[in-house]
Amino acid sequence: MYNNNIHSKKTQIIMKKIPDKKIIGLIIGVIFIALILKDIDIHKSIEAIKHFDFFYVALMFPVYFCAFLFRALRWKLILSEKNGIKLSSFLNSIFRGWFINNFVPARGGEIYRAHYFGKKEGISRVTILASIVLERVFDGLILFLILLLLASFVFSSKKFFGVAVAAGFLFIGLFSVLLLISKFYKNTFIQEKVNILILKIKEKNFIKKFLNEKICEILSKIFNKVTYALISFMNGIEIFNSPVLILKVFLFTLPVWLCEGLSLLLLIKGFGYSIGILGALFVLSIVAFISLIPGGPAGLGPVQWGYIIALGFFNIPQETAFALSLVGQLFSIILISLGCLFFIIIERLNLKEKEEYISLEN
Repeated sequence: MYNNNIHSKKTQIIMKKIPDKKIIGLIIGVIFIALILKDIDIHKSIEAIKHFDFFYVALMFPVYFCAFLFRALRWKLILSEKNGIKLSSFLNSIFRGWFINNFVPARGGEIYRAHYFGKKEGISRVTILASIVLERVFDGLILFLILLLLASFVFSSKKFFGVAVAAGFLFIGLFSVLLLISKFYKNTFIQEKVNILILKIKEKNFIKKFLNEKICEILSKIFNKVTYALISFMNGIEIFNSPVLILKVFLFTLPVWLCEGLSLLLLIKGFGYSIGILGALFVLSIVAFISLIPGGPAGLGPVQWGYIIALGFFNIPQETAFALSLVGQLFSIILISLGCLFFIIIERLNLKEKEEYISLEN
């Protein structure tokens, strides 16, 4: 009971801090929406929604769910060192994190996801956060390759080729940095030198030469926490020590975005337009990179602007693009909420069964 109270208090603290830190994202999102509404006829957007064919929504549900299933499989691969964790646990945590993202600006739900999964499976939160960072890096690399190839050879757009190059610098750079850190950490000679340095720093006599006893104790506690956090982070990027695992994660990232692209293609068809699967992937990659700009809950603001720019390339009116972005976000929120609700109900039922079993034993 005591531990549960601690965990609930930690969760409350995390959820209170997220909005405070991300309020700037909400402001940016509101500014984006205000600028968009200034330039479009909102009545045309409403008309576009009225004529939307909701039959395509029924087709989108299984496709969009498959994207989450592949995300869970990929996350399981990234944390393959942690044996015995069920796929359903990964999927449950992803839905919960994305659910929070729908209401908290700047993807604050990822912090909650790391906290929830770490608490549930007994893994360091820093390790989980490191694995989530890896997910984002692999997503960025796949989307970079998609946009680069399509902007170069299919749609021949210099503007979006520039976006691809900028994204490439960012995500290839991040991948390279993480790879170098991992190799640096695993180097035996460096490990020995670092361990010797840590032991020297931890020796009170060494520190006492410069600082008093009380400050030494405080610094020692801080140092221990930082060391633990660094080790936990390195545990989250263990796959860099296995080229086979890296390749597998890449292969599982591709179907994630193919499912997302197919879902977007169906959404666009629902508004009476057809740009093909390559066109949908082209739009998706542009929107994904533009949505890196901090925005409101569920990326509100930058996401709308991204759709208007990307769909404008296919001569789809701004009003329709704006309507499409809103319907797409609403669909995403509904499916994620249903997924989250499903796992909450399952957990409650399992908990009830356990309680009944314990009461029968007693």
